[in-house]
Amino acid sequence: MNSLLKRGLEKLECHFTWDLGQYQNELQGMKREMDLDVPQKISSPVHYYNLLGFIQKSLGSDREALESLQKAESVIQEQGTEETAVRLLVNKANMAWVHFHLGELEKSRGYLEELEELQRIHPAPPGCPLHPEVSGEKGWTLVKFNKSKKRLAIDYFKMALEAEPERKEWHKGLAISMSKACLWYKCTPEQKAEILEKVKTAAEINPNDLLLQALYLVKLSYVTKVNVEREMRDLLERCLEIVNVPGLNIILKYLGDISFDESIREGERFQERYPESIKVLKCLADTYKWKVYKMNEDTEERVILARKTIELLEKVCGYNPDSHRAKVALAAMHYYAHNTERADEIYQQLLLEEELSPDKWQYIYYCYASYLNQCKRFSESVQFHIKGVKTPGDSVDKEKSLNILKKIVWRGKDPLCSEIRQLLKTTQK
Repeated sequence: MNSLLKRGLEKLECHFTWDLGQYQNELQGMKREMDLDVPQKISSPVHYYNLLGFIQKSLGSDREALESLQKAESVIQEQGTEETAVRLLVNKANMAWVHFHLGELEKSRGYLEELEELQRIHPAPPGCPLHPEVSGEKGWTLVKFNKSKKRLAIDYFKMALEAEPERKEWHKGLAISMSKACLWYKCTPEQKAEILEKVKTAAEINPNDLLLQALYLVKLSYVTKVNVEREMRDLLERCLEIVNVPGLNIILKYLGDISFDESIREGERFQERYPESIKVLKCLADTYKWKVYKMNEDTEERVILARKTIELLEKVCGYNPDSHRAKVALAAMHYYAHNTERADEIYQQLLLEEELSPDKWQYIYYCYASYLNQCKRFSESVQFHIKGVKTPGDSVDKEKSLNILKKIVWRGKDPLCSEIRQLLKTTQK
């Protein structure tokens, strides 16, 4: 009976069947980030609590997972729309899985039977492989993970929009997933124009969504070269009033392209207003970090700024010790502050990590190889680029390591050229 029930559960569309990965470090980091969100300000509480429930279950917190899934169900019930029942498709499937893992088989079977009845009453529209509530929820889930899953999210949002072309949250999801999945510098002019069009549509039908407004202005400036500084500053003031951190980060990055000092001043203004916010603190650390990276001369000013950045990043890492990107940035700042011993320690700790996804390892290997090259430890640097390329899966960082190895072979002077050539042949196959 258990095996029959499990086969039924495996046919469901939900977080437990979407191959999201079970990398504990990644899930723990996501949970810490989600814990920073203020419940009243979560824009999509159903998606939020469904994902949180999955993460909690994956981390071993079964009862907390049930509580989160029940919160998602309560939100749907409170909204009381005509689509209430169909919006429960993913939520009830998640509940069925959690009860199954808890050994509560009758409850699990009860949810499975409810779902079969819901699917009978609310089938997917003609020509759609999934109901839009399911494909949209899947898109919002996938967009939270790595770039390969973000690319998949694009397809699911498009699928949802085919069935519900007026649905605001699917337009928003498509705009965000396209912006995050696509590397701007690799996009053709046609692709850039398409992304701008999708973001513009989402921003126009979601005028109060500051993240979308900021994203649209950035893409508009990139594609048309129009100056949107005044609009960005107006948006910055709106973000300041409601602590919209996702929008803030985009605006500060834009201002940094104009003036790093201006970006830092605005980041400091936010931090003074919201001194307890870890997310605002991280935004401020980013403004400092961007300026340090762009300072080519090894000056006292750069050392002082790197030390300031270290203070902020230590607090960020203290809150979220699973953030490998924050740790890599911290190591970089120690290098610029002339403390390579501490930078080495951080990288050695990272290399001892467990439960990291392949793309995370590729990122760490690439960054460490770049750091070693800065330290003129060239042989070690090459070894870590090789490690990155040998790691299964594709990512931007693996591609960067691959390009560096190709240049090394072209020069023909490195003792590892033969090994690299063989690796390149295998990779190209």
